[in-house]
Amino acid sequence: MGSVTQGMGAGKSMRYLLSLLFFLLFVPPLLAQDSYHDFERGLQLSSEQRMKMEEIKGKYMNEWQSSRREIIQKKLELQELNRNSSQNLEKIEKLHNEIMGIKMTREDIYTQYRGDVSRVLNNEQKEKYNNFCNSERRRMMRPPGIRGHGR
Repeated sequence: MGSVTQGMGAGKSMRYLLSLLFFLLFVPPLLAQDSYHDFERGLQLSSEQRMKMEEIKGKYMNEWQSSRREIIQKKLELQELNRNSSQNLEKIEKLHNEIMGIKMTREDIYTQYRGDVSRVLNNEQKEKYNNFCNSERRRMMRPPGIRGHGR
């Protein structure tokens, strides 16, 4: 009876953990949403440009989200295999390679997206767009806890 109770508790905590992981990974931070929308307003897009931008977002969004879900699934599989890593070395390496392949595909999708967006913008807008994207990328790559000038 004790092991059944423990099993149920572990399942409940695993569901909680997976739910938390889902929300952290799939719900974009509100600050990022506001930041991008404010930025987009600052570009002063014409209605034709705005319409083209929405088409471009729609074109890439499903593929981007699908690859993100696939990475999460593979990382969860990897986590399970790592519990008994000595018996699963080949599977672990295969999953690592698959994850890297998906990440490279995501980079390609992002590059294509940026290229399509750039073709919609005029030179001034392109410069603002590129500066924004580059600063966001640097911000996202910064290790947690590092803020500003060495604080």
